[in-house]
Parts: sequence; structure tokens; C-alpha cells
Amino acid sequence: MSENLNINIIYAEDDNKPIMQNRGWVSFFEKFLSMMLKQTMNRQFQIHLMSDSFENSSPKDGIYIPILSPDFILSGVSLDRLEALFLNKSSEKIHDRVFPVFKSPLDFVDIPEKLRPLRAYIFYLDYENHEKELSDFFSKEAEKGYWMKMVDLCFDIYETVLKMGNENNNGDLIHNRRSVYLADTGQDLAGARNIIKRELSRHGYEVYPKGLLPHNFTEMKKSIKEDLKKCQFSIHMVGASYGSIPHGSDSSVMDIQNGLAADQYEESPNSFNRLIWISPSLKFASEKQKSFIHNIKRDDKSSLGAEVLQTSLEDFKNTLWEELLDSGLNKKLRNAYPQEDQKLPIIYLIYDESDQKEAERLISKIDDQQVKILTLESQGGLMELRNKHIDALKQMDAAIVFQENVNNQWVYMKLLDLLKAPGFGRSKPILGKMFKSKKAKGSENEYVNQYEVEVDISEDSKKLNKFIKDIKAAFDKTQLEMAGDS
Repeated sequence: MSENLNINIIYAEDDNKPIMQNRGWVSFFEKFLSMMLKQTMNRQFQIHLMSDSFENSSPKDGIYIPILSPDFILSGVSLDRLEALFLNKSSEKIHDRVFPVFKSPLDFVDIPEKLRPLRAYIFYLDYENHEKELSDFFSKEAEKGYWMKMVDLCFDIYETVLKMGNENNNGDLIHNRRSVYLADTGQDLAGARNIIKRELSRHGYEVYPKGLLPHNFTEMKKSIKEDLKKCQFSIHMVGASYGSIPHGSDSSVMDIQNGLAADQYEESPNSFNRLIWISPSLKFASEKQKSFIHNIKRDDKSSLGAEVLQTSLEDFKNTLWEELLDSGLNKKLRNAYPQEDQKLPIIYLIYDESDQKEAERLISKIDDQQVKILTLESQGGLMELRNKHIDALKQMDAAIVFQENVNNQWVYMKLLDLLKAPGFGRSKPILGKMFKSKKAKGSENEYVNQYEVEVDISEDSKKLNKFIKDIKAAFDKTQLEMAGDS
């Protein structure tokens, strides 16, 4: 498969009217998609913009990304192109190659029927039933509402391309996948949910719900019940936000999902388990959300069959993976790294090849501080490098993401990997995470809040030295505790 991969973006021309720098929404999407795919795949690709203003052009065989909006739904040319995909291709294969991107909110009944079961990539903002299109791609709110979805989309395309090159070898893998129901959250936990969903998928779990839920309560309830019956486990993340409320109901989607999951446990207690996590940060929770949380804690029915936790997000992730691993769903992860007699803390220094010289200078500052520095060579295929990166995330005690010349999109992906590291089957806690970059000046709080890292923008080594000193102290403490336990 050395030929170019064709990526077809199907859209209505009205969705590409200039919004800034004489570029439209679709043009910016195409630019950012191309940038991120170049970092994700080592294969050549060509993006084709398929506007409805060019009626006679047809999508090329490959990947298809319809940009959904009210204008798309009103465009006969765009709808015809979409319909032709499902008529002309094997339906089993085409479903894996279509990635619906929602530029704007749509009523469920307006979404093309063939797209409803597919995973939806929501690129607009959704706050407590208040939805709006995103046009400032570099704002704080764009971090969760745009860039994290772009990372998701690129990795899903990458994984699909791998399957396209090896379709005959995936049948058993797909057939044997176990299923997890990951309930909806409010906007405050959307990013955390997205990260957990991504890691569940990467470790071989089938994650439900797959597509958008119906907006109508009766249809939604039916859809949730059907999905829960396919699953062995449900995960419910409860924060300060009550979430969206479907038509015909007074309860939020996550409230409904929790109740139906309790029903599923009551029906199949031997084959279905639940985990509910409640955020410790509930200062701004509404009265309705407080009531929902109170019911979970006090009402046996609401928490039926569930382990209820109110811990840090990091501890919740560790507990989640322990639950799944101990259930035998993926035990090989736990055995991936035999425990060795470790004398020094391992610090994983993550940097791009373009920052090699600067990174070497940084290493020279750390080398004499009684720590082990772990770095990756840049040679090797993409999958080999990715696997080595994941291996390093499992082995490390702490990590430093270093940026000098590399772009911010690379940084976002590496910081997201650090957030997701507990999901890679780690058997020890992460003692610290640092982002060292002069480019982060003025955005320190955003990185701290979004990615849970310390930020060092300084020219000197004072903050770096303190970080390493703290890591060593934490490492020594854990070693003493382990010695005491034994």
C-alpha cells in the first residue's frame, strides 16, 4: 500500500465562507487535519475537497469525511455524494471509512440515516444544552471542543488505514473484543471521558454508545438498553455539570444511563459490572446535579451493582484499569513489564527530532542528579516508535515534555499521552510530569489545568532541579513503603 491515501472531505460550499485570514471553516479544518496526520502517519496522503459547487466530481476510493451542518443537509449534491458511497461500496467496509464531522449541531432526525450508527466527531461547543459553532480555533474553549477531537479523528483514521492494509487478519481480533458502556458526562468532564474512551478503544475494547444518541427520550431509552445488553461493564463519570436533557424527559442523559445500567445489573448480575466515579470538585454543581449525586450515594437503586468512588481523576483511572485487568479482559498488559530491582527513578524525556541538540543540552544538566534518563531513538517505523513510546510511558516514574522548535500540535499529542498513561497498564504511580518550553509563557495556567503538568518557561535550571529533587524524594518514599510491605 505504497500509493497515496485519498482523504475526501465532502462539504457544502456555504460552510466554507471566509471567517478569518480569508479562509473558511472547511479550509482551516483541512489545514489542521493535514498537519496532524503528518505527525500520526508515515504514509503519503492527499486530501480532496469535495464542495457541492462542483457537481460532477466524485470522491476517490479511500477515507471519507462529511462535514455535517444545516447547509450540508440542504445540499442535494452533498447528500447524493454521501448516499452514493453506501450504494457503491461494500457496506461492511464503508462504515469503517466514513468519519462524520459535525461542524454545527443537528437534530437527530436530520442526520442522514446511514451516519447515525457511526461514531460522531463533534467539533462545535456544547454547554448545558447551549450549542454553538466554533470559529476561534486557538481559544481556550477550542482545546476541548476542537483540538482533542482532531487528535481523536486522526488516530481513528490511522487505525482504519492499518486495518485497510491488513483486513484479512483482523476478524478474530474484532470478534473477541469485550464491550464497555461509557456513559455521557457533562461538559466539565468531556475531555476526561474522551481520553478514557480513546484508551479503551486502543486496548481492544468495544466502546458504546458508538454514535449520537437520539434526542427523543423514548428512542434514546431504547438505544441505551440495546447497547447495555452488549456490554459487560459500564463506567459513569459524574462531575459538576448535570448534562443535556432529552426531549420528553426531566432527567439528564447521564442520569437516564445510570438508571438503565442499574436495571441491566439487576437483570444480569453475574455478567455485568459497574463503576461510578464522582469528581471531588463539585463547588459549582447545580441543585439538580447535587440531588443526582445524593441519590447515587444514598439510594441503593441508583448505585445498584456499582463500586462508587470519589477520588482524584488519576486514582479513578488506576482503579478503572485494575477493575478491567482483574476481570481478565486484558491481563497481558499487567505482565508486560516484570518488576525489577529499580535503584533510581526513571525520567522519560520526550522531545522531537527537531529539538535534538537542545534536548542533549538539557540531558547534560540532568545527568549527574542520580536519576535514569529514558529517551527514544528517532529511527524506525511509525508503529515501532509508537510501541516504544508506550513502553516508555509504562516504565517511567516521571516525564518531561520538552519543546524548543517543534509545533504546539506535537506538544498537545504528547501531553495527552501523559494524561492517558495510567490506561496503558502501568503498575506504579506517576510521580511527576513537567512541560518545559519558553513558548508556553502566558499560557502556564491553561497547561496546568488542561494537562495536569508543571510548566517551566525559565531559561535557568532552578525549577527543573526542584522538580527532579521532588521526584527523587517521592521515589525514595515509595521504595521504603514497598520494603515495609514486603
